[in-house]
Amino acid sequence: MNRAAAVRIFRRATAIVAVTFLVIDGAAHASSLGTITAGTMLNTNQVTSVSAPAVVGCDNFTGTTGATIAGRAATAAAACASRVWTAHVGTWTIQTNKAASSATASAVVTQNLTTANTTAEAVITSLNTTGRTAGLVLSHDGASTYLAAVLIAGAPSRAELRIVAAGAPTVLSTVNTTIAATNTLRFARSGSSVTVTLNGTLIITATLAASDLTTLGTGARSGLFGGDANVRFDDFLATTP
Repeated sequence: MNRAAAVRIFRRATAIVAVTFLVIDGAAHASSLGTITAGTMLNTNQVTSVSAPAVVGCDNFTGTTGATIAGRAATAAAACASRVWTAHVGTWTIQTNKAASSATASAVVTQNLTTANTTAEAVITSLNTTGRTAGLVLSHDGASTYLAAVLIAGAPSRAELRIVAAGAPTVLSTVNTTIAATNTLRFARSGSSVTVTLNGTLIITATLAASDLTTLGTGARSGLFGGDANVRFDDFLATTP
């Protein structure tokens, strides 16, 4: 990843934190804002503070090529609460300032975000070759149960929403889609509602069944899903709500 990309993710993460602090601070100065009354500002503050996203995890994967990601503290640590990566399946390393997995099927690496209601995104490259897979993980329990949004290059290429229970995957939704050379994948969960967005287009909307929620429990880790050593991940960012 080049320097410009590293600066972008750091600025985005810190900007979200700054907005959150500004919203919280707004109520303290409401009475001095001319015709905007303290009551009006308080109401606005209450609404905005609920919706303002907070950074709970990120990494731009700047590091030495070949270095392991397992045990790695996230870069831009101040904005990401010093989140540390855990590799659950496969081998994960830094490759030219990007994350890469081994060819192990369903390779997974996560950060502990302490909340299941999360929006995670990453830039995924070198995926548009038949047979390659990559994606994002939410609500991982630290063992082998989680949600995954998986992109699969093929004929046709498609995206799958999966729930993996004790290592056994079940496809909850699938849609044919176009996989480009560079893809921005966003995966969000709020309670039982789940969405998957690819390159700015919403491609999957789903509601988790009560049994799915029971299976996932309190899993609160989020991260990357791999399966091909050629695919690269960059600019991982997780926010809540």
